[in-house]
Amino acid sequence: MVELSPQKAYNIFLDYCDEMARSTYILSTTAIKNLLRFIANTPCLYNYVEKCNSSIRFREEYGKFFGENGVNIPSDPMAVVSVVTALLFDFDRNNVDIDRFLRRNYKYDDYGTCYQQFCNTVLVAYARAFGGVVDYKEKVVEAVEEKPIDNLVKENATPYVNKMMRIVDEDPNLSDETKEDWLTILDGLNFSFDLSRAKMIKAMWIGVYSVIKKYRPVQSYLREVKKILEDFALI
Repeated sequence: MVELSPQKAYNIFLDYCDEMARSTYILSTTAIKNLLRFIANTPCLYNYVEKCNSSIRFREEYGKFFGENGVNIPSDPMAVVSVVTALLFDFDRNNVDIDRFLRRNYKYDDYGTCYQQFCNTVLVAYARAFGGVVDYKEKVVEAVEEKPIDNLVKENATPYVNKMMRIVDEDPNLSDETKEDWLTILDGLNFSFDLSRAKMIKAMWIGVYSVIKKYRPVQSYLREVKKILEDFALI
């Protein structure tokens, strides 16, 4: 097992999440396997998963995750860590068929888009929830090999993302399911700005753009965010 500080372990954990988010659907099994191997071989992460498992009613939470109209991401961060870790292991062991899972829960025409939506929702929630492995005041989330992202990216782009979220939330013509999906991926984009990780920002942007680029009410704001990310060479 790899003896790492919680801060360093979480930092590398996010690298593996980046790998998953940037992976194509065809190569996703390798990215999932790499993430799981790192968790299993890193004591502070593995112990945190065990702590999460013992803090919830696992069978109940895992069952509720598979909703009739899509996945139900738990509100409790410990439940998110426990349930999503188990889901990834079930993918890896073929206990849950990833093709069927994606088709059932994400209503898009191809597996690639379904997988991207999975990453923009479930994986983002997982990365955020796993932050509990370190004390908030001591958390280090900037990858050593990546250059720091200018704070102006977040300052300039977040207001436009928030405007898009407000438009989506207030649109009476969108179904509740669509609103929830779009708000989740937009929130994931904001979260990537908080992390200041170039690879994660690019992966989240690709997901957001592919899903809502044809939604007219937000197109002007979408163009503004795209311009900001291009100006800072993030896409």
